[in-house]
Amino acid sequence: ANAENKALVVEEGGLTPLINLLRSTNKRVQEESCITLRNISANTDNQVKIVQRGALPALIGLLHSSNAKLQEAATITLRNCSMNSENEVRIVQEGGLPPLIALLRSADSKIQASAVIAIRNLSSNSTNQVKISQEGGIPPLIGLLRSFDPKMQEQA
Repeated sequence: ANAENKALVVEEGGLTPLINLLRSTNKRVQEESCITLRNISANTDNQVKIVQRGALPALIGLLHSSNAKLQEAATITLRNCSMNSENEVRIVQEGGLPPLIALLRSADSKIQASAVIAIRNLSSNSTNQVKISQEGGIPPLIGLLRSFDPKMQEQA
């Protein structure tokens, strides 16, 4: 999806239905809507809109999914949204930190990488730094420093 299409989906009112579909009982529908939100969240203007329209509870809930594709798309969407300073505090306030910290121990390196980048983004806020420590985020981050993957070490 190109940048113009990403903006168009939001302009034409597609964001709210996509967010609602995250709560579908059909896993395939959840997956497709989450992947679409992941793509849309690459646009910085859309990052705030996604959070403002109430996507955080559903996205955070999907971090607990047993479906790896869903978990990955939700983690990447939160990673993208966490790049925006307005969203940093909201993601933590709405309970995003504990599942992101848990995903630092994921067996899936893509999920692990997106979780560590999201936490890095969230840590640019001093209040969040304290919460990351309080929620037990330091030991798994130190563990990632020992990773054999230089990119993972850099992000941790």
